[in-house]
Amino acid sequence: MKKKLTALVLSLVIAAMPAAAPVMNVQTVSAATTKAAVLKNTWSKDHKYYYDKNGKKVKGIRKIGKYTYIFDSKYTLVKNKKYYKYNASTYYRIDTRGRATKLSQVETLAAIRLQKCGGNLRKAFNWSASLRYNGNYKVAKKNQTYYGIYGFRTGSGDCYVMASTFYWMAKVAGYNAHYVTGYVNKGKGNGPHAWVEIKVKNNTYVYDPNFQKEYGPKGYTGYAVKYGQKGTLKYIKKKVY
Repeated sequence: MKKKLTALVLSLVIAAMPAAAPVMNVQTVSAATTKAAVLKNTWSKDHKYYYDKNGKKVKGIRKIGKYTYIFDSKYTLVKNKKYYKYNASTYYRIDTRGRATKLSQVETLAAIRLQKCGGNLRKAFNWSASLRYNGNYKVAKKNQTYYGIYGFRTGSGDCYVMASTFYWMAKVAGYNAHYVTGYVNKGKGNGPHAWVEIKVKNNTYVYDPNFQKEYGPKGYTGYAVKYGQKGTLKYIKKKVY
């Protein structure tokens, strides 16, 4: 009887005692109070930003690994630009992954003029066709690069210059354009000439700014015509670039 009474008293005492406080998980608390790791010399998870050695987002031109990238004023990576204006005299071509390639001198001149044409191919063509005719000029080399530079800088030239300026604007705009040299037949024999081809899927179109300049007032067009099309010249290709 005495043993039963003692057991009953002990059980009542234990029941009356306050519950013990739970033991805190020291590891969990420590992790919660630790600051998030700072990203340094690496990309953000979404590949939109890059962090420098101090953990700060970068902007402007950056060489990362073997590629050049451009980050805008909001630190965001610039992507997919056919001709991106970095400053008044520097343009870049930027692919879908953000890899930037600086445009050459003639490409930069073409990009500047193309922007003034609102990126419109027809307006770019009309500009080339409007160049003041000048068949008496000198260039370091007789090719589309030097003809193009001359035309953009002086606003004058012949069929080679007109074709070259349009060719470069079309190239910079992303078209599959080719500068073509050869001959045309105007009914009095073949004469040397230059024009542009643009390939769209399985079709090839002729763009001839000089033809437009000569025959446009008579109602003919040199814009996006087919070889052999009525009302155009007879083109004889010699070399396609």
